[in-house]
Amino acid sequence: MKKFAVIHFILFISLSAVIQSTAHGYGYAKEEDPLIKVFKAVVFYGRQGDWEKVSHEVTTIGDRIADVSAIFNIDLMPEINHAIQKQDFQSLTKHMANLVFFAIREKFYYNIQEKLAIFVRSKVRLGLAEEYYLTLLAGNVRNYDVRHKTTLHENIYQRFVKARGTLGSMGFFGAGAMPPDIKKFETLTQEIENLLFRAFPYFKTDKDTPDKQ
Repeated sequence: MKKFAVIHFILFISLSAVIQSTAHGYGYAKEEDPLIKVFKAVVFYGRQGDWEKVSHEVTTIGDRIADVSAIFNIDLMPEINHAIQKQDFQSLTKHMANLVFFAIREKFYYNIQEKLAIFVRSKVRLGLAEEYYLTLLAGNVRNYDVRHKTTLHENIYQRFVKARGTLGSMGFFGAGAMPPDIKKFETLTQEIENLLFRAFPYFKTDKDTPDKQ
């Protein structure tokens, strides 16, 4: 059963990495987001056993991994590099998925820090967080739902939809403008994180997350 679950994990994480996301137009209309691009490449080259290219791809997002480390006081790079050195594809995909989780949290974190004050910036960040989820993690969440008869994916997706509504609106030349609802945004994004932990119980998290002010 354990071997069967491992095979399913690799299969679904590979499929979710190559399926086109349904979220478009969030700042990368002409070029794919670097994290998504590297994740797909790592999965592809890892499955081919080309570990030199896997290592090269990971180095290109060293700054993103450093950003996560700076915010959440957790460094995923040593474990990612260790998996590459051991040529452990299963471990590598898990660590990369964990990185995606922190990238999603990073978008939430900065929106909360700014109290959703800048509509366009908040929308781009939330859109990227949703795109990371739909493109890179949703396939495995759906697989979890099938195996456990749960509805985590639908619950996560609906919370992203509701979170869009908390950003407020600039209106038309100021007319009909609506203020953001930061408290509801915090609640919804925390619920998304908790649901992801259910689908990915091996995810590491920080113990000393900076206060959300």
